[in-house]
Amino acid sequence: MKFGGTSVATPESRARAIGHIRRTLEEGYSPVVVVSAMGRRGAPYATDTLLDLLRNEGEPVAGRDEDLIFHCGEIISVALMSHLLKLSGVPAVGLTGCQARIWTDGRWRRAKIVQIDPCRMLSHVEQGQIPVITGGQGVTLAEGEVTILGRGASDTSGVAVGVAVGAEKAEIYTDVPGVALADPRVVPHASFLPKIGYRKMYEMGVYGARVMHPGAVLLGQRGGVPVVCRSTFDDLPGTVIANMEEEPPLVGIPSLGPVELLAVRGAPAGSLNQEDLFDQFAAVVMESEEAGTAVVAVARDWQKPLEEGLATNGAHVERLASGRGLVSLVGSPGLIQAAFTRGCSLLQGMGIDVTFQEQAEIRCTFAMPVEETPRAVRALYDTFVP
Repeated sequence: MKFGGTSVATPESRARAIGHIRRTLEEGYSPVVVVSAMGRRGAPYATDTLLDLLRNEGEPVAGRDEDLIFHCGEIISVALMSHLLKLSGVPAVGLTGCQARIWTDGRWRRAKIVQIDPCRMLSHVEQGQIPVITGGQGVTLAEGEVTILGRGASDTSGVAVGVAVGAEKAEIYTDVPGVALADPRVVPHASFLPKIGYRKMYEMGVYGARVMHPGAVLLGQRGGVPVVCRSTFDDLPGTVIANMEEEPPLVGIPSLGPVELLAVRGAPAGSLNQEDLFDQFAAVVMESEEAGTAVVAVARDWQKPLEEGLATNGAHVERLASGRGLVSLVGSPGLIQAAFTRGCSLLQGMGIDVTFQEQAEIRCTFAMPVEETPRAVRALYDTFVP
């Protein structure tokens, strides 16, 4: 069970989270809990609040220093949740990523889990205790350096721990009741999916659906663990992410931005792998109509490291456009084929300047000025959702 920042931000939300934990105990499960830092920027122990302590003194901030302060918020959250569980009569033990034996590589800001030794977590479970573990972090095996898995990667920790301990399922608790067809902040009446396959959920996450970190989806798929996205604030069943034989034709309209668009030419085979570039730089790779050219979308903070990495591999990088947003449709191949042409015509008729468009097998994407993305999402939703 993984609880996000809004799920542990207030006394009321923490009480709801503990209620869900107690419910799972009553259902006969032995839960393992992963928690994020409490709240969002402005809250005293939120990750961005802690990072601002460094940034307000001047930039750039070294990766090691950033990771050190980044991991403090989760430790505070673990200590409090462990304490509250004990006060409610539930034995619990708080563990850092190091104490839980989550081993990572040595990359700062976006480290990758290389191994989890579940022995200590399972030992606590066998003793009737609930392990409460810091999300989004681990340590290097050789030097014991604290490393962070990246933004939103407590989801990744939650699923990775679930796979490591042989869990029946991994439940990700947020402030929304599942995976919606579009961002409810943009389309308030957007409907929620009861289920979605791993592959399409990964595509949704990479292209902007913030409800689930894409790395968590891949871990669930590879480990054979279904992932359930649920709300802390109700008792609805949420959205199940697993291998699916049948899915709706359209599963989502994610949006991403602002991003910088780069044209990449002459990249060696394999160097533009989507999974690798997302892991390292949160970058999105799209095919161009120009032979031998790919279009890469990346946030400005990651643009320079990405360009340097590609140049090291011998690729030529040219900047195409700045301040763009990506709006995508994700669904069945048949729907995407029909929706691409129709979507191009719709956006053109709305006077939206589409900088770039791509049609893939289960997704089509349109790049535009970032301020136009909400209008485009609403129009595509009204057009393609019955």
